[in-house]
Amino acid sequence: MEKVVIKRVDIQGRIVIPKEWRDKFNTDEFILVLKDDRIELYPRVSNLTKLIDSIDVEELPGDWHELKRKVYRF
Repeated sequence: MEKVVIKRVDIQGRIVIPKEWRDKFNTDEFILVLKDDRIELYPRVSNLTKLIDSIDVEELPGDWHELKRKVYRF
């Protein structure tokens, strides 16, 4: 289910992420990516076990570094 909220930037340039959204990711670090005309926000997950079953892959790479590059392809 997609949820949308509109937030204003405060005087110090901050935007508040709703608490219920932050709590879903169990982290206090987020990655911001500037892509042309938009900003994308991703939770920073330090433990890859949290990502198990979160993506579908046809075939796992044999090299750990190749897998890591595909997971973190920002």
